[in-house]
Amino acid sequence: MTPKSDNPIDQLERSMHEPKRLAILSLIASTEEGLSFTELKDGCDLTDGNLNRHLKVLEEEKIVRLKKVLFEGRARTLVYLTASGRRKFLAYLDSLEAVLAQAAQSMGKPLRSNSTGAENLLPQAQA
Repeated sequence: MTPKSDNPIDQLERSMHEPKRLAILSLIASTEEGLSFTELKDGCDLTDGNLNRHLKVLEEEKIVRLKKVLFEGRARTLVYLTASGRRKFLAYLDSLEAVLAQAAQSMGKPLRSNSTGAENLLPQAQA
């Protein structure tokens, strides 16, 4: 997708920018093993229906992958960040950082940066 302008706000990935989707992605990005539907639901304080709706958007964009597995004799849905989803999320984080830096600068305060780059924050994703 080609950005509409050089403004970092225009470069934010809209499918990730919704607060609950950002929370979902942040949780999933913290693990290579994926997270269960229940872990995501509890971690993001969502209902089953709301989590399903958000996951559908992310799955349609190929950001996450859902996998049904048997665990202790019961079906369990695991959610993984895809390799392309990982790249998109890193690009989103870079854009968000640019937006925050621009906002801080406009307020006369430089953004403090302790990070070594977003690419070092996330474990490798499942393909």
